[in-house]
Amino acid sequence: MTTFEIRSGDGRTRRTGSVSGAAGLSGRTDVEPGLQYFDVVPDGPVTLRWTWPAEDAVTLWRATQGSRRELPTDWGSHREVRSVRSAPVASLVDARDRSIATISLSSSVRRCDFAVGVNEETAEQLIELTVTDVEGGSFALRIDTRTQHFADALRGVTADWTAELGDRIARVPPVAREAMYSTWYSDHQHVSAESVERHARAGAAYGTKAVIVDDGWQTDDTRRGYAYCGDWEPTGETFPDMAGHVRRVHELGQLYVLWLAPPLMGAHSKAWARLKDRTLGQADANVRVLDPRYREVRDHLLECAIRPVRDWGVDGLKIDFIDSWARDDVPAAPDADCESVDEGVELLLQAIADELKRLRPEVLIEFRQDYVHPRLWQFGTFLRAGDCALDPVENRVRTIDCRLLAGDRAVHSDMLMWSPSASVENVAQQFIGALFSTAQVSMELDALPPEHEQVVRYWLGFLNDHADALLHGVLLPSRPDARYTQVRAVGQSETVVAVFTDPVVRVEDPCTVIVNGSAEPRLYVEGADGGPVDLVVSDCSGHEVRRATTTPPAVWVIDVPVGGVARIVKS
Repeated sequence: MTTFEIRSGDGRTRRTGSVSGAAGLSGRTDVEPGLQYFDVVPDGPVTLRWTWPAEDAVTLWRATQGSRRELPTDWGSHREVRSVRSAPVASLVDARDRSIATISLSSSVRRCDFAVGVNEETAEQLIELTVTDVEGGSFALRIDTRTQHFADALRGVTADWTAELGDRIARVPPVAREAMYSTWYSDHQHVSAESVERHARAGAAYGTKAVIVDDGWQTDDTRRGYAYCGDWEPTGETFPDMAGHVRRVHELGQLYVLWLAPPLMGAHSKAWARLKDRTLGQADANVRVLDPRYREVRDHLLECAIRPVRDWGVDGLKIDFIDSWARDDVPAAPDADCESVDEGVELLLQAIADELKRLRPEVLIEFRQDYVHPRLWQFGTFLRAGDCALDPVENRVRTIDCRLLAGDRAVHSDMLMWSPSASVENVAQQFIGALFSTAQVSMELDALPPEHEQVVRYWLGFLNDHADALLHGVLLPSRPDARYTQVRAVGQSETVVAVFTDPVVRVEDPCTVIVNGSAEPRLYVEGADGGPVDLVVSDCSGHEVRRATTTPPAVWVIDVPVGGVARIVKS
C-alpha cells in the first residue's frame, strides 16, 4: 500500500489517498496550485482511494449519466468504464456551476471501475478508482480542485487527452459539421434506394450535405430485429444496384453514409455457420456478439466495413452498437491473439480507419453516445447523441453532455422528428434542443406543410449562420443538476444564449443573440443598461416582429415569442 497527498489550491484542505497494486507512483511538482497529477505504473489491477469534502456539491457530472443528475452514494456510484463505453472522468459541481473537484484518468486507460459517491459515515465524497486494462504500461491520475466553471474544468481534461493522443486523433472533415439527413425515423427498416434518393433530393433543397442510410438496407425483413446482420450485403429487393444508387445520390449533391453494426451477427446470415463459435455470447435468441479477440473475426468485419467505400463509393460509415462489446461475461479465448476485448476492438477500428483513409482521406465515421472515451477519438469523426425521438429536452442534455467531453470532435443531434400536425413552435423547439450541435433531420422533407417548411428552412439557416459561436465557441452551460437551464456559447463576434427554464439573461458582450427555448414569451435581460442598444425580435419562423433602438433599464423585460430570437447589439 502506497499513500499520496491531495491538496486544494489554497492548501487549506488536504487528504491522504492510498494506492494498492502499483509498482510505482510519483507526483508532478511543476503544476499550478489545485491541479495535481500522479503517474502510476501498475502491477496488476490498481486501486486509488481517497475522500474529499464537497458540502456545496449539487450534482456529479459524469461522461454517461442519462437523465439522473444526482449525487450518488459511494455504494451506488460504481461505473465500469471501457474504451467502448463512457470515459474516465467525473466532476463535482455546485449550484453556481463551479467545479469543486474534477477527477480523471489518462487516455491510456482502457478499462476501469470509476466511482465517486457520498460516504454516509463521513459526509464526504469517496473516490475509488480501480484500473484493470492500460495501454503502454502506465497511466496518470489528474485531480483538479481549482475554482472554475465546470465546463472549463472538463475542457482541461479533454486538452490533456488531446495532448496525449496527438496525431493519432482522427481528422474531422468540415462536412462533419454540416446538417445531414438520416433515414431512421422517416423510414426505419422500410428504407429503399428510391426513398434514399428522394430524401437526398429534398435534403439538398434544404441545404443538407449528406444522407445517412440507417438499418434496413441489408435485409428485406422489417420487424426491427438484427437476425439478418453479419454479412453486410445490400438486399436485392430494395437496393438492387448499390453502386449505381450511391452514384445517383452523389449527383444530387449529397455524400453517402451507410449504417453498420459490426458486433452483431444474426442467425440468418451466411457468416453464422463460420463464426458462431467466435462470439462473446447472445444479444438475443437470434443474434450473437462477435468476439474481436480473434483475427478471423476482425478480418471478416474489416472486409465488411471497407467494401461499401471500395466497391460502392460510399463516403462514410455509421458504426453502431460498439458498446455491445462491453460485456462482463466474456468466455475464455485460448487461441485468440488479443488479451482483452477492448484491445481487439481497437485493433479492428484501427484497421478500418487506416484502410478507409487510404481509400477516401475525408472519410466520415459516425459513433453514437455512449462511445465517448478519448481512445475512440482515433477512429470516429463525429459523435451523435443517443436516441431520444421527439424529445427536445433530452436532445439538449445529450448534445451538451457530448460537447463538454468532445474536444474538437463534431457532435450531432439525435435525428429531429415531429408530428405532421405539430405547431410551428413545437417544430422550432426540436431545433432549439439541438442548437449547440450539428442537426440531423429525419422527416419527409418534400411533404412538409408550408408552415413547417418555413420553420425548418429558418432554423437550418440559423444553425449555419451562427456556427462560429454555436459549434466553435466557448460553451458554458448552466445548472447541470437541472438538465441545463440555460446554455451560453461565446464566439469571436457574438454570443448565443439559449434560454430553457431560466429566463434571466446576462448580456455582457457587444452582440448577444438570445434564443427563447422556454415555454414563456418573456425574457429578463440584465447588463444591457448604460447606453443605447439595437434590438431585433423574430418569431419561431424567422419573421421579424419588433425592431427598436432603446436605452434599457437595469432589468429589461423583452417579449420574445416562444421559439423566437432576440438580437441585442450595444451601440
